[in-house]
Amino acid sequence: MNGIPPLDGVKDLVTVLDELVGRPVGKRELPAVTLEGEEGQGAAFVTGYGDRLRAVGGPALVPHALLDGELLDRAGRSAEPDVVLLDGLTAQLERTTPGAAGGLGLPTYWTCRRVLDIDAGAGSERAQRRTLAEKLCVAWQQDTTGLKALRSFIDTGGAGQISARLGALAAVLIAWPLEWGYRTWLNHTRRLRWYAPKVSSAGGAAATRFLPAAVSLSHRGDLRDRAALRQSLLLEALAVDLLRACRRGVFLPWRRRRVWPFVVLLPRVHGPRTATRRLLDGLVKLQRRGLPLLVLAAPAAPGALRDEQEPGGGVRTPAGAAASLRPLLERRVRSAGPGAEKGRLHVRLAGEERQEVIDWLDTNVAVRPFAVPWPSAYLGGILAVVLLAGAVPAVDWLRQDPCHDTWPAQGVRVGVDTAPHGCYFTDGGSQKLLRTLQDRIRAQNDAARRGAYRTVVFFAPLTADPQSRSEQLTPAGVLQLEGAADAQREFNKQTVGDAERPYLRLLVANAGYAFAQGTDVADRLNVLAGDGTSISAVIGISQSRDASVKAIQRLSPDLPVIGAAVTGDFMATETDTYFQTQPTNRHLARALTRRITSLRRKKALIIYDDKDRYSINLREDLRDELTGQGIEVLEPSIVRTPDFGQPGVASALPELAKRICGQNHNEAITVFAARGGQLPKILNEVQAECGSAQGTPFPLLASDVDTLIEYPELPEFAELERYTAVDLTYIAFSADRHSDHAAGSDSFRAAAAAINRTWTGTKIPLRASNVFQQLRNGVDVKDTVAQDRPFHLPADDRSLSTRPLFLCTAPHTAGATPSCQPADGRPLG
Repeated sequence: MNGIPPLDGVKDLVTVLDELVGRPVGKRELPAVTLEGEEGQGAAFVTGYGDRLRAVGGPALVPHALLDGELLDRAGRSAEPDVVLLDGLTAQLERTTPGAAGGLGLPTYWTCRRVLDIDAGAGSERAQRRTLAEKLCVAWQQDTTGLKALRSFIDTGGAGQISARLGALAAVLIAWPLEWGYRTWLNHTRRLRWYAPKVSSAGGAAATRFLPAAVSLSHRGDLRDRAALRQSLLLEALAVDLLRACRRGVFLPWRRRRVWPFVVLLPRVHGPRTATRRLLDGLVKLQRRGLPLLVLAAPAAPGALRDEQEPGGGVRTPAGAAASLRPLLERRVRSAGPGAEKGRLHVRLAGEERQEVIDWLDTNVAVRPFAVPWPSAYLGGILAVVLLAGAVPAVDWLRQDPCHDTWPAQGVRVGVDTAPHGCYFTDGGSQKLLRTLQDRIRAQNDAARRGAYRTVVFFAPLTADPQSRSEQLTPAGVLQLEGAADAQREFNKQTVGDAERPYLRLLVANAGYAFAQGTDVADRLNVLAGDGTSISAVIGISQSRDASVKAIQRLSPDLPVIGAAVTGDFMATETDTYFQTQPTNRHLARALTRRITSLRRKKALIIYDDKDRYSINLREDLRDELTGQGIEVLEPSIVRTPDFGQPGVASALPELAKRICGQNHNEAITVFAARGGQLPKILNEVQAECGSAQGTPFPLLASDVDTLIEYPELPEFAELERYTAVDLTYIAFSADRHSDHAAGSDSFRAAAAAINRTWTGTKIPLRASNVFQQLRNGVDVKDTVAQDRPFHLPADDRSLSTRPLFLCTAPHTAGATPSCQPADGRPLG
């Protein structure tokens, strides 16, 4: 009889779990499934599912670990239960890996694990490091086939004189170089590069290499008793090994057969601050980083895991949980459906037992992993050998390719510009300012390498609509990038000769038009941030969109994100790592409402894009503020930006122009609340409809038009001075014509201030998480780069309302400067 409770919906849940276990995981993020029911039904499900991972009376079908009662009891009697649990978990994963997929090696885990058992002595730090290295090398040799016999021969010296001499010779020619090489590997391998920063952050020695840091975790080390640190280090080591174990290799054909995730079964998870709970939390963090891992857990007591649920997530029935997991079976879906946003999916088992479920469980007793035929596993390696000679020129070409971190998409290039030269996001005939900025920033980055430096990434849409289906001009992000580049130049000038500050590099990342490739570029940034490229913060973003939010959420949770001219109210509420620097749509709506009130208008016509969340948000804020002041909000007019697969409404523009021109302009006013790229074609229709007949220009208010004021490469149709039928007043963040420039500079200055506050020199590595924590604790941005624009992060509604905000009137004369007056974003009385 199967141990899984045969309740309503269980068949659906088990079916989906079997399919997830039996196919390649890829880059999907599998949530931890926690199950709870009456009379231990959750534990029965978890334990029963472990039986499905083995063939009936045969070997394991999928590598898995079951932390059963015996292991938990043994951990409970130990002074270090976390170590006992992880030792049992790793041993089971090694033991249950199917033979056809090759043995599972966990060298990084066992290296970190051996550190805990080694007594490095009580001498000097250097002597402790030497002792630790020697004992680690001996333990490695004892566990390595071939080296174990050599080690035994050297230690015993043989039975005779000749054998003793051969043993001494082997020690000189083999053992000593081997030990030196192993010590060098420990300190420099990428597998262990993360170890020293983790130990330093926990209060250990200010070390940059593995061995000095590992001394603190040895048997008599200062940090030996830190359970949370021990577990964090061992879990990170295990994650490194499991990720490497699932990487494909043409010369490792057995890895092609590793089509399953690793499964961890926790039938008894206790409450907070227990070893099992810390283990579950740690495994969830690894899952959210893309580790091929499926965790099934059940609480030891009812409600023990309930406090981990999101307020809006709720508890799912088995059928509901199956529906949340089913999207993961699709090839391009990265995460589960509703209910698993934070890496957990809580399931409540309830109801009566069903005979049909009993019959199904009795006739479907094991998972069926995808079978990989031998040609699929071996032909790749054979073909690689045949084509090796022809691949050499391709390798040489790849080494010369400067654009290895960017790729073509929709007619432009997106990605991260890490090239020293010759790589641009656009061709030579368009967006010359962007190409000029890329070259200029490369030169400034080369100068920054004269000393210790950190890296800031400007991440935003930097290229226009590649299919030219709209009048969308160069994105404002290019102008904000120019402001960030100017701030970088001034900051690094001031750093010359100052040993207390690092230089700052600036990487440019293009998310594509309207953040179309935002999540893919975020994935690439995560890889670069994990490769030791000194990335400390991300700035820019530039646009308030759902796609912007998704890109920020895809970035590493350690990377702080600082917005430039981003105003959507939802940007800060729907992301955990984002920091707002400029007033939001709510503040803009207040300022525009004050302007309408001062003009004594009683009605307002709002033009907005009903498919653009930024525009919808601004329209709602305007409606609330206007109605609160007794101003009638007329039926809105809709104008859409043609997007990928979304047709526009250009045919309705003449009707919109007639409506605008037909208003009583002494009583009503028009407010444009869509993106600035749509405004010129509306003004063109208005000019044609009522420009010649209108004696005096009538007022029109707008928010997002700074690009039409600042950008030096405007086409003739977008020059606002042409449209004399209206007096256009718009929102800006500076009193000159460089609002986006100032916002981009502010975002870079905020990143620089946080990095400076956390910088302690080159001896202690500065991590992005340190910068993020400093920003959360509070940073005052005051410098000589922009003395007239001080501010504080994180910013609340009150502080954002005091940031520079202006209402500027566009001139009707070419080359003239806009007339700007301070605006008030505080709540209206």
